[in-house]
Amino acid sequence: MLDLFNNKVAFLKKKPQMGFIAVIFVFIVLLILLYYICKVKIYDQYQTKGLVTCSSTCTITVLIPSDLTYDEIWLNNKYFDYELIGKELQVDEENLESYFKLTLSTTEALTNNEIVNLSFYYNKQRIITKIKEKMF
Repeated sequence: MLDLFNNKVAFLKKKPQMGFIAVIFVFIVLLILLYYICKVKIYDQYQTKGLVTCSSTCTITVLIPSDLTYDEIWLNNKYFDYELIGKELQVDEENLESYFKLTLSTTEALTNNEIVNLSFYYNKQRIITKIKEKMF
């Protein structure tokens, strides 16, 4: 019995080693990363440029692929309010591709004949789903 008590006292006096703490820290970080991958949803992104024409209101003309269905549009890396004025399907007979010519109206402070960066966000899914699709 005395031997068991001495072993217990010796075990309690032993300090945890740095390697064990590092393993626990890495395990906790991996659990947080796994939770993030399983819960957070992200978009795919299509970036293009558009031409601004201003008279009383500013309109942006942009060409996008015809198979793109977007959820959000960002202008110069900022979300903006827009109104879809026109959506015209056009065909490039030389390259045999179809695309939409979008005309967007906005109240943003833009200058005439300015080239702006547009980001179209589509296909919102969880990160784990996107990883599975890329792998298989």
